[in-house]
Amino acid sequence: MENGASSYLRFLNGDKNGFVDIVKEYKDGLILFINSFVRDIHISEEAADETFLKLYIKKPQYKTEYSFKTWLYTIGRNTAINYMRKDKRHRFSSIDDYCYIADDVDIEANYIQGEQNILIHRAIRGLKKEYSQVIYLIFFEQMSNAEAARIMGKSLRQISDLIYRAKNALKAELEGSDGNGQV
Repeated sequence: MENGASSYLRFLNGDKNGFVDIVKEYKDGLILFINSFVRDIHISEEAADETFLKLYIKKPQYKTEYSFKTWLYTIGRNTAINYMRKDKRHRFSSIDDYCYIADDVDIEANYIQGEQNILIHRAIRGLKKEYSQVIYLIFFEQMSNAEAARIMGKSLRQISDLIYRAKNALKAELEGSDGNGQV
């Protein structure tokens, strides 16, 4: 799939399929990123939808100094913060509620991997919001420190410090989850 910037440019030039490509490429990741600090999957989905609606209706100008993904996630973060300010509902749902079983051949291996993923998600959920955000951006979305700094509104030094502290906090959380440091 082509990158988001070219899809967005196609959309701005009248090709509605460019917008469809953007949504297909970035929606799941954007929802998970927003959920890393909102901690409510329903609000995360609504905020992601609102982000895409902003792109569709307002057609903001994309600044090429950052990657398209960084630009989009920054809009998503700001949208989620504004959404949470407006919407005072306090619904909570666990990401564990949204797991499903795939039709793979090795059910036992999938079960064990699923249990490990649940432990990791629980451990990340137990961290400070900033820690879970930086872990998600760097390790799950594979963004650079500069991109994470841009999205989170931090300096590169602050991001480096956050990564260090987040990894230590995650390690401590995981060691506390089963007593021997094994996931």
